[in-house]
Amino acid sequence: MRQTAAMTRPAALLARSLALPLLALPLALLLAGCGSGGEVSEPPVAGPSAAAGTVEVEVGSVGRVRAEVADDDAERASGLMGRSAVPAGTGMVFRYPAPVEARFYMYRVPIPLTAVFARDGKVVGISLMPPCPFAEPQDCPTYGPEQPFDTVLETAPATVSGKVRVGDTLRVFG
Repeated sequence: MRQTAAMTRPAALLARSLALPLLALPLALLLAGCGSGGEVSEPPVAGPSAAAGTVEVEVGSVGRVRAEVADDDAERASGLMGRSAVPAGTGMVFRYPAPVEARFYMYRVPIPLTAVFARDGKVVGISLMPPCPFAEPQDCPTYGPEQPFDTVLETAPATVSGKVRVGDTLRVFG
């Protein structure tokens, strides 16, 4: 921020200290959101990660899946965006503090995923989600059940294909 002759030194320092956070906020929102339109760097492949925190998720007859945890708005917004692979037996679990009615999309996710939606530990929906071929997020199809859910497991389709049905139990360990 440019200091004018009318600004006192303390006022100029205050203005400068406020300008940086105000300028940084739009940039942070641009980079954090799924529909950001900003450049997204290549995150690591999903799997055990001390930084992200992992849990094990058991669903249907799959056995246990090691999953990164997305339990706040920023983590849920970026999800598995930009991942080049999600190895079998790994994925990401999205946890919500209360049931939500929401839709997922595959903007900037170059690989297919399967999402298993659950509420109170019971599977309420399963969606095979192919990559979105469109440049704009609003053009991408959306996926999700027609009822509220509180947990979502996203994983490689091969991990859950034919092994999970609506009504099955989904449990998170850790």
